[in-house]
Amino acid sequence: MYAQRRLVLGRGLLRNALLGAIALALAWGMVYYYLGVLLSIRNNTELGAWGIGGYQSDLYPRWLGARELLLHHRNPYSPEITEEIERGFYGRPIDPAMRPQVDPEAFAYPVYVTFLLAPLLPFPFEIVKPVFTAILLLLSLATLPLWVYALNLRMGRRGWFLAFLGMMSSYSAVEGLRLGQITVLVSFLIAGSLALLGSGWPMLAGVLLACAIVKPQLVYLLAAFLLVWSCSEWTSRARFTIGFAVAVAGLLIGSHLILPGWFEFWWKAVAEYVGWHRGSLLAALLGRPFSVIVSSALITLSGLVFWRNRFAPVGSARFNLALVTSLIVTSVILPNAGGGSFYNQMLLIPAVLWLFTGGRALARNYRPARIAWAGAVLGLTAEWLVAFAVSFAALILHYRFRIEASAFVGAPEFLMYAFPAELALFLLCVLSQSLRTHE
Repeated sequence: MYAQRRLVLGRGLLRNALLGAIALALAWGMVYYYLGVLLSIRNNTELGAWGIGGYQSDLYPRWLGARELLLHHRNPYSPEITEEIERGFYGRPIDPAMRPQVDPEAFAYPVYVTFLLAPLLPFPFEIVKPVFTAILLLLSLATLPLWVYALNLRMGRRGWFLAFLGMMSSYSAVEGLRLGQITVLVSFLIAGSLALLGSGWPMLAGVLLACAIVKPQLVYLLAAFLLVWSCSEWTSRARFTIGFAVAVAGLLIGSHLILPGWFEFWWKAVAEYVGWHRGSLLAALLGRPFSVIVSSALITLSGLVFWRNRFAPVGSARFNLALVTSLIVTSVILPNAGGGSFYNQMLLIPAVLWLFTGGRALARNYRPARIAWAGAVLGLTAEWLVAFAVSFAALILHYRFRIEASAFVGAPEFLMYAFPAELALFLLCVLSQSLRTHE
């Protein structure tokens, strides 16, 4: 009997060790795919080689614009600041011959982003860049447990290991950390807001969510749901709305005080930014006329989901369904869904957690949902598998890839590009099932 127990225990340890080794190999494959394969290809292109020499950090335009505004009282949206950003970001002003191909990296954030960056402004960017990257790394590590707590999930050691490894090795996390993307900070603020809401700190949760609107396009649907949820039981939930409203008012008033008329400048900068970048995932799949119709339908459907689940307590299955609905719909209608902005998929961390927990349970009794669930899981897993294959060919077989847009090298990026649509399809199946059961 004792020998049999030892054999079973040994097999379990061997299985866990093998699973861990496979997970680590796949994580290495994804990280090397981005840092060792893609960046090498991009730097060897004419456009990539032209940009070598600057900071090449998404933080830099925001940091410089905020620094010039707060310390020198200059308009960060002005052409003069944009030219200074070009010099720092690319190492030189944009060559007129290359200007049609090169994003000017203009300051296109709301003015109140300067309040979040204020502690970093007195220091040179050579110090700010590594410090901010370290901060984002720590915030990334904290984001997962915050989401697990907010969603009221229970995970074993194996689940924690795989979730942490998958999140930190994901293309979105690696890209976000390398670029110093504020999206990583926003992802943490959203997770922190929901965790505080579940901990009985609604006013502070509202303040934290207000801070996340430095990237309003990532937050507006989630904020709409939480405000509907809060106002539906005003007596017990009013403090969330009060905290959010007071913080937003403070950001807007503070912005007006340091730059009167900033909204007009920002709106123009946003229009120019959108002109430089790709449209939404739906626009790419359906074309502009149909994507507008489908986007409107998805927003309307989201509103229905918010309304039907407005009384659900934080962390319940119904609350989580409305929460992930807001984030998944945001991901498919968000401008610039691909083409260098996969870091925005950090927004989908709770949706992926839900996919393997509450979403899996909802899919069991409805065949279309089971098929869509399997498709989303397969698409997610395939990202790491194909990235590992590319990395293995590059590092072990010494194959030199020269073109990013080839079928083999570009396959992981295509899978990442399609993943929000796969999640959305599964969500629609789940919502369809939910509506049928409530008829």
